Amino acid sequence: MLLDEFFDPKILIVSGKGGVGKTTVSAALAIMAAKAGHRVCIAEVDEKGTLPAIFGSEGLGYEPSKMCPGIWGLRIIPEESLAEYLRVQYHMKRISKAFTSTHFVDYITTAAPGLKDILILGKIWYLEQERTTKERFDTIVVDAPAAGHMLTFLSAPSGLSDALRVGPVRRQADWLVQMLRDPKRARVHLVTLPEEMPVSETLETTRALEERLEIAQGPLFANAVYSELFTPQEEKKLKGTIDRAALRTQGEAVGLALDDEDFDALFSYARFLRSRRSIQETHLRNLRAGTGEPVIELPFLFSAGLALPDVENLADVIEEKVEKL
Repeated sequence: MLLDEFFDPKILIVSGKGGVGKTTVSAALAIMAAKAGHRVCIAEVDEKGTLPAIFGSEGLGYEPSKMCPGIWGLRIIPEESLAEYLRVQYHMKRISKAFTSTHFVDYITTAAPGLKDILILGKIWYLEQERTTKERFDTIVVDAPAAGHMLTFLSAPSGLSDALRVGPVRRQADWLVQMLRDPKRARVHLVTLPEEMPVSETLETTRALEERLEIAQGPLFANAVYSELFTPQEEKKLKGTIDRAALRTQGEAVGLALDDEDFDALFSYARFLRSRRSIQETHLRNLRAGTGEPVIELPFLFSAGLALPDVENLADVIEEKVEKL
């Protein structure tokens, strides 16, 4: 698959079960798009605030701010979205702020379930249509809610459209439905870990997207996959008798003093990694069998905390694997 084809939809919606690394994948996709020459905006929907930390920038506001060359970010705040909606659609600039206190928004979103999601999606529509910002973006990456809420989030416009038969709000809800269901405009990428519960939830979500919401999906991302550590010949050696004296000599040659406890720990860890990889492969087979979309495996990164260089490495992995699809 060519990168231009991968980035053909302007809006890439990234979601997955909490803790699977969807924000990391969102950042990696943004870096990948920026490297391809795109002007990119990452829209953060929740309030975790982890996205600016990845790029080493300050906290995000409601308007796009530049985080690094080619990449802008913003956090979509429902109160600000309501004020913007009233200002743009009804020219209520003077009084819009009076209706957008946190308490008022909480009240009306409780009375009208799904309205908060509508306000967030409306901001994404404004970004796509270049209605309310001077910046023009080629790619909009949405760091969407976790999969448990994501289906409700994406179904809010169709629910509102069904509830209202006529009027400007019905028309605007239809605009959002059209945006989400047009594969040339929007696409969902699900992120999972190669574990039983995340894979099971991912397969349920992908079926719901296809059957209920009719929203296009792209390749899935299996995050934190252990790589194949040993060749078949090395596997045989690990299962047989290890020449510790030879290994000790090789260690001394590079300044390592290894004793029997070190060897026991190393071999035990190697067995653990082999076992984990075997378990992960079972879940990856189930994931591949349960979806019609390609599965892109992302490596487990053995680092204390993900920093920008780690995410850049993941972007390179994704680019390489996308080009092989």
